[in-house]
Amino acid sequence: MPPHLLDHPFSELELLFKKFTGQSYRARQVCKWVFARHASSFNDMTDLPADLRKELAARFQVCSTELFAREGSHTDSTEKWTLATQDKRHFSAVLLPRKGYDSICISTQVGCAWKWGFCASGLVKFERNLTPGEILDQVLSVERIGKRKIHNVLFMGMGEPLANYPGTLGAIHWLTSPHGFGLSPARVTVSTTGLAPQILKLAGENLKVNLALSLHAPSDDLRAKIMPVSSKFEIREILEACKIYWTKNDADLTMEYILLNDVNDREAHARQLAKLLKSVFGNHLPKINLIPFNPVPALSYKTTDPAQSQFFFDLLKREKFVVHTRKPQGQDIEAACGQLL
Repeated sequence: MPPHLLDHPFSELELLFKKFTGQSYRARQVCKWVFARHASSFNDMTDLPADLRKELAARFQVCSTELFAREGSHTDSTEKWTLATQDKRHFSAVLLPRKGYDSICISTQVGCAWKWGFCASGLVKFERNLTPGEILDQVLSVERIGKRKIHNVLFMGMGEPLANYPGTLGAIHWLTSPHGFGLSPARVTVSTTGLAPQILKLAGENLKVNLALSLHAPSDDLRAKIMPVSSKFEIREILEACKIYWTKNDADLTMEYILLNDVNDREAHARQLAKLLKSVFGNHLPKINLIPFNPVPALSYKTTDPAQSQFFFDLLKREKFVVHTRKPQGQDIEAACGQLL
């Protein structure tokens, strides 16, 4: 099958179009159909000559996935969109609607190799990386089929975005390109389990997208117990890489921390977390996003009591951190944080 059109960056498309049509402006014309008019095939692009549409269809695909399932929560407005690739693999995105301000949580891999003890995705065998086009199909499908305008994109679905560096980078370029979705980099957040070399590499790209670190423990010993694969790099090395990213990109930096009952949610953990982050970042502190554990039947962890969660929150606030607690969404359709299979 031909490659996805959006597996190529725009600059490369211009060169390709000039090479086989002699008209580089056709790349801009096609992109307008894809991103503004939500065309799903070249046949939809009616202001292109018929012979050109036929030639383009032989060289590229506008969409290389199809909608497999669409589930809506009965308790809130969350939707889980599952797409099928041409090699019959499935992956999901989560639409998080707000009135006039929709966000989407997207996946970058089929399956997950990171095997966190508190995340359902870790139960799914890693199969392969998604291409930039397949990653972007999640956003395009929701906009085209769901008729929603996406304002924020969160690389927080299945997989580790920085382990699929080419796919993630290609998708980010289209998300922020004026020839693509045209989003401000401040509307894009990349979450990582802490691949220090890739964080440093991303820092050099100067993309200015937000970075979120899935920290979840204040010490290397505890992190190794609940996130064994992610403990390849020591916490301090990861945080130093995040600091460099933050300095070079002038973007938001957030520490993500899932509260697990009697595992990482006690007063000593909160104090240890505050001390650790202050020792690395000084007075310029990152945000902290506390995430209630969303139950998964196959996993043994329990959700922290609300009173203890509030205590943890208040202690960090007193330590001068900007702290948010994420509200669970889509639990009934297994679309909440840590529930994607």
